[in-house]
Amino acid sequence: MSGVRDIFLSHGHLDHVLGLPFLLSHRAMQGSDEPTRVHCPEAAAQSLERFIAAAADLEGRSYDYVLAPLEPGARVEVRPDFTVEAFATEHPVPSLGYHLWRKRRRLAPELEGREPDEIARLRAAGTEVATEIEELLLSYCGDTGPSVFASEPRLFEAAVLMIETTYIGSALRSRGGEYGHLHIEDLVELRSRFENEMIVLHHLSRRHRPADLRRAVDQLLPELAGRVHVWGVEA
Repeated sequence: MSGVRDIFLSHGHLDHVLGLPFLLSHRAMQGSDEPTRVHCPEAAAQSLERFIAAAADLEGRSYDYVLAPLEPGARVEVRPDFTVEAFATEHPVPSLGYHLWRKRRRLAPELEGREPDEIARLRAAGTEVATEIEELLLSYCGDTGPSVFASEPRLFEAAVLMIETTYIGSALRSRGGEYGHLHIEDLVELRSRFENEMIVLHHLSRRHRPADLRRAVDQLLPELAGRVHVWGVEA
C-alpha cells in the first residue's frame, strides 16, 4: 500500500481511517516522489485534516499529502486509462462509494465484421476506425444501507462489486436499516438483478464468522453462490 499515490476514503469511522496516518508516515519515511492524494467526503475533510495533523504532531514529523474533498459525481483520473467516480451511500456519517472506470478503444461499431486489410487501409487513409468506451470494472460501497441500490443502480453492472454485508440471521434483520448497514436478506431481495462477474462481501459483524456468511450465501443465494466471495474465506 505504501506505493499507492491515491487513497479513497468512504467515511470517517475509525475502522476505515485509523490506518491512514501510519500509511502517510510510512510514505514519508520512504521519501515518496509525490504527495499522497487523500480523497474523502467533503463534509469529513476538516475533521480528517485535524486527525492527520494530530498524528503528525505525535510523531514529530510532517506528512506530504494533499486532502482532496469529493462530492457525489466527482471524478478523479488516477491514470490516463483509469478514473474513479464518487457516489452517495447511506450511512449515519457523510459517506461515499467509488466506481473504477477503465477507458478502452475498440473497433467502431460500423466497421464490425470488416476484413482486417480493409480496416488497415481505412486507418492508413486517415479514417478513425476506433471509438473510446468506458468499462465499469469495480464498484466499492464502503458502509451503506440498502437504499444505495435504488440511488446507484450501476452497482448491478460492475464487473466486480465489493459490497458490505454486516448482518446475517433473522434476529438481526432490522439492524441494517437502523445503523446504515446491509443484511444478507437485502441481497436476497435483489438477487435477480446482480449481473456482476464477481461479488465480494465484506465488513461482516464480529457477531458472525466468515464461514457463517459463506453458508448463508450458499443457502439463500444459490444462483449467485458461484460468483460470491466472502472476504476472509476464499483466497
